[in-house]
Amino acid sequence: MAQNPPLNYPGLTSAQVSERVNRGETNDFKVQVGRTYWQIVRDNLFNLFNVVLAILGVIMILFQDYANLVFASFSVVLNSLVGLIQEIAAKRALEKLAAMSIQQVKVWRDGQLVLVPVNELVKDDVIAIEPGDRIAVDGKVVAADALEMDEALLTGESDAVYKELDDTLFSGSFVVGGSGVFVATHVGAESTVTKLSMTAKQYRHPLTPTQKQINRLVQIAVLVMLIFGPMTVLAGIVSRLPTIEIVRNAVVLVTSMVPQGLVLVTTISLSIGALIISRSRTLVQRVNAVESMANVNVLCFDKTGTLTRNQLSVSAIIPLNGADEGQIKGLLAVYTHNLAHMNKTAGAIAAFVGDSPDGVVKQAEIPFTSGRKWGAVVFPEQTLILGAPERVLDAVENLDTIEHADALSSQGQRVLALARAAEAPASDKLNIPREPLALIVMSDKVRAEIETTIRQFADLGVDLKVISGDNLETVRAIAHEAGMTHARAFTGEQIEAMGENELDAAVREANVFARVEQETKRKLIRAMKAQGKYVAMVGDGVNDVPALKEANMAVAMNDGAQIAKDVADLVLLDNSMATLPFAFDKGKIITQKIFGTTKLFLSKNFYTVLAFIFVGFMALPFPTTPILISWLTFGVVNIPGGLITFGLMRPAYSRDFVHDVIRYVVAVTIVGGLMTAGLYTGLYLMRFDQDFKAALPQISPEAWARYERGEQADAPLIFKQDEGARALAEAQASTSARNSARSALYVFMAFYGLGVFWHTMGLQMFEPNTVLSRPRMAALGGILFLATLLPPYFLPHVFQGWVAPSFGLWVVSLGGAVLASYIVYRVHRDNLLANVLEANNVG
Repeated sequence: MAQNPPLNYPGLTSAQVSERVNRGETNDFKVQVGRTYWQIVRDNLFNLFNVVLAILGVIMILFQDYANLVFASFSVVLNSLVGLIQEIAAKRALEKLAAMSIQQVKVWRDGQLVLVPVNELVKDDVIAIEPGDRIAVDGKVVAADALEMDEALLTGESDAVYKELDDTLFSGSFVVGGSGVFVATHVGAESTVTKLSMTAKQYRHPLTPTQKQINRLVQIAVLVMLIFGPMTVLAGIVSRLPTIEIVRNAVVLVTSMVPQGLVLVTTISLSIGALIISRSRTLVQRVNAVESMANVNVLCFDKTGTLTRNQLSVSAIIPLNGADEGQIKGLLAVYTHNLAHMNKTAGAIAAFVGDSPDGVVKQAEIPFTSGRKWGAVVFPEQTLILGAPERVLDAVENLDTIEHADALSSQGQRVLALARAAEAPASDKLNIPREPLALIVMSDKVRAEIETTIRQFADLGVDLKVISGDNLETVRAIAHEAGMTHARAFTGEQIEAMGENELDAAVREANVFARVEQETKRKLIRAMKAQGKYVAMVGDGVNDVPALKEANMAVAMNDGAQIAKDVADLVLLDNSMATLPFAFDKGKIITQKIFGTTKLFLSKNFYTVLAFIFVGFMALPFPTTPILISWLTFGVVNIPGGLITFGLMRPAYSRDFVHDVIRYVVAVTIVGGLMTAGLYTGLYLMRFDQDFKAALPQISPEAWARYERGEQADAPLIFKQDEGARALAEAQASTSARNSARSALYVFMAFYGLGVFWHTMGLQMFEPNTVLSRPRMAALGGILFLATLLPPYFLPHVFQGWVAPSFGLWVVSLGGAVLASYIVYRVHRDNLLANVLEANNVG
């Protein structure tokens, strides 16, 4: 890259920059990590669930039903505020970390080439660019040296576009070859990338598998709420319930049906996870990538900079065809010092051969790319070509030389070939006669920590695959030195020649792929994903971008190309994969937290809603109150869910979301819903019958008995009572029966919730050894049960309608809870739901 600005474009002075800043002609913006502050506030406070609850709350205020309002809204407000505070705190911390990796742009200011953050660019800035740079603002080219641009993010076209003087550069495109200088013409809101909202980060918003499942469940819950909510209100109107009673029932249904707390807990868990992972110098650019880490079972990466230090040095020059080593060094000096952009390979060669002779100036250049695997510099009397031996040398005439290069590669060396031609080649093919001049042997040291890192990945169950553009033997040797074992290896050419079945077998069996071009990298990752693998890709260069975008999770090195960092979910700030096992392990822990809290929230929500629906179909009074259901939720769901979310206790390991979470929740829902509805119905009808008879004392027990046996003689005595007295008796009996059944049901639900909590934490009520082995967790469950159950006994006036259950009702409630818990235990342990589903599929 030229160190002096182009003629007539000296760059801006500080005074000129200040003028443009005052006029607002800047590219100022804030680094965004994850959601914006408005999105966080909106999703935590103004979601559909909160809006519906707020409307019901206003009605409760109008009726001065403050006790129910406080209890019904307490958990919701607490969840929303905690979620809001935690997510904002995590976002601020991550934004500070993100500032460390913000793109820096080379700009001429006051006659000096300086680095300026991209958000400090102003209109008319003179900006220098080289391969890997993302164009941050629109501009006009004022100097170009073999400049090639990739505009795929804007146009969808993957072919590189050559840029010459006065051509336009568009923000969002990036440099793939050569170098250049351009003048900023459109910045900030006027730039192409801002107008089209197409920065590279905006291309990646895939939800993780668990988020997809949770979102689907929440959508179903909202749909059910929209159906049964109005039905509940309508049923109350038809039954001529007081308006406040209808509102209370609607509040119970809404708070029980939509697992909004689960969404908040999931968001908090991911935000906290991102913050914890960032402490290991790993920037999480997309918060839900935290959960992606737990799903990764294949990690793909290049050897350079991952297995090795990416500190190349020339170890030998081997002249060919009688050439002199001194002459070869001179030609290499001329070649490297005329490059538009000197990458690390060229820089290592330039450092080895020294300065170039003065006066030798190129006429043209074909930049080295991962696709060509060679580059050429055209001079008046000759063209020098440098690249992979199998590409630069004629395979027939130089078979021995190529075999010698392969032998060196098998020792872990990187080998390049230098050749000379009398004319310039085409931009994509070496179809001209060329004279071999030398082999350049280069070496790179394996990272000291890589063996430990590879073992850590193996312990996490992550399969490692090296996908490199280097020679096959070089990659094999480096992989072996790093401690990787591999049975099979393939080249990119072999991969491209394979059919679908062969490719499937290759990506399954091999873990070394060499001489792979960027589109072949993407093809390999797509094939792995087709096998059900969750693939992460580590990259640092322009050639890695297609593969990074194809992978389920993209990881970039901080010193890599800006475009690679732009599409990445994680950025390794220390440029080392050694931090990834820690990040992946934390990702698994966070995901287990989400699995655990999901069990707690969905189990309680879904079985209670199913019970409410059953009870509604039987036209019975609503089985609980806002106060009772809110306190129950707080005790058996919110408190343990909060303890899990903030890492104060760890749930039992769940293998996957569908098998260990969804199927368990389904079992809890079906068994708990039926048992809850059945228990409430039985207790209500039994108590109603007793209380209604007691409310009509003038009818003797014997008369009732004869009537119930079908003897009609006493019918007139019973049905000719004063209608007002009978209606009053029915209302009194219904109220007392409802309160008694609700209180007994509360005991059942508290104990049933204890069983769900114990299961979530790895304790099984029917496997005593699991309870005895973790006495503290068992005791915590008991404390939560008592904390849930005792307040209604001590504050019956707060828990409206509470009637302390008799000993008999205690026995029935606890017995029902134990029976329900045992059925769930057997269904889940014996995998009965899966067996039923498989039988239906077979049928």
